Amino acid sequence: MTNPCIDANLAPLVLVDAYSTGALLARALAEQRPLLHVSSRSDMPQAFAASCPQALFLAHYNLQTLGFQALVEQLKAHQPAAVITGSEFGVELADRLAAALELPGNDPEYSAARRDKSLMAEQVACAGLPVAAQLRTASCEQAVAWFQARGARPVVVKPLDSAGSDNVFICHDIEQLQLAVACILGATNLMMCNNHALLLQEYLEGDEYIINSVSHEGQHWITDVWKSSKTLSSDGRKIYDCEDLLPAHDPVLVSLIDYVQGVLDALAIAHGPAHTEVILTAQGPRLLETGARLSGLANPEALQAATGNDQVALTCLKYLQPHALARHPQRYRLLNHCCTLNLISRRSAPFNLTTVRQQLDSLGSYHSARFRFSDGRHTVPTIDLNSSPGAVFLLHPSADRIRQDHQAWRVWEKNCL
Repeated sequence: MTNPCIDANLAPLVLVDAYSTGALLARALAEQRPLLHVSSRSDMPQAFAASCPQALFLAHYNLQTLGFQALVEQLKAHQPAAVITGSEFGVELADRLAAALELPGNDPEYSAARRDKSLMAEQVACAGLPVAAQLRTASCEQAVAWFQARGARPVVVKPLDSAGSDNVFICHDIEQLQLAVACILGATNLMMCNNHALLLQEYLEGDEYIINSVSHEGQHWITDVWKSSKTLSSDGRKIYDCEDLLPAHDPVLVSLIDYVQGVLDALAIAHGPAHTEVILTAQGPRLLETGARLSGLANPEALQAATGNDQVALTCLKYLQPHALARHPQRYRLLNHCCTLNLISRRSAPFNLTTVRQQLDSLGSYHSARFRFSDGRHTVPTIDLNSSPGAVFLLHPSADRIRQDHQAWRVWEKNCL
């Protein structure tokens, strides 16, 4: 609990696992408050660990080194004003720490449902919202039986608690299903968790949408909504092609936002950012997943140019000046069209960053890029977000200009990347 004798404007903020886009949040907050960093584990994958802006923090703490109670006591000594989730890794620990420090946070009782996709769907269904039919299992035989009982209709098979489209398979027959189960069960996923079980869900027909939000005391601000398009990888998997930012008054947003606000309430996400993925079926929206953290493709500069605001800025406002949130509309506005284009590699070769940048600079709508691969690193055929060399942000007053640049890039990329 924050000491009332301490100037609230000087009280530090705790960030838990400030990796990936959590680093953007750290940089924005460090301009205004002292920061403390907590790592939930000692063996964080290097790709994530390297993204943490270490120098911005007053102190660093590690849960596995200290243990939970000692960690709480050390943080208490700083009298922090808030605990904030920095990435998917930190969702559950941030909930526990906020509760232990008597600070506003999301109820730890629902933490598991905010990470485990099976429990997530169950929780949302309990709130009366429709979800996909699903089976949680550790048995290939049970998976096959469920598939056959449903008339051998297509299913999606994925880990319970991973991210970034890690080992997500669409299966149309028993052979594909058995292969997917063999790939997932027993493997260590992107979140460094063992896949002791997996999730089968009915394949949902319809367009996919991404809805990003920031919540304060149970009220939700929708910061951006994207329509997601996919294409086929070289081995036939569906992979992300691009995401188009929707106009704020697109009619489709009415049902999407109403459904997503219900999902956030069902998962007790009352504080902080969230990233939700939904399929809009002929019967209405159906949840894919929600992450109680920033979007993995957050780009504050691009979103500021596109909407005049962004998820990182509103998250900062929520923790620094929550009363000021009331001055912001609860749905974004569109100032410029924006598209996130995911780079797709179709071969194994050294990544030539200079050549890629030169080609991007030739596009009239090119705004910025976030590269996952460094110059010279060998690419592999893209099968998920983790194997995509990066994401490109196209921004322009004309949606036609963006479409033309998208097409031109794919032609060049197919021959050169």
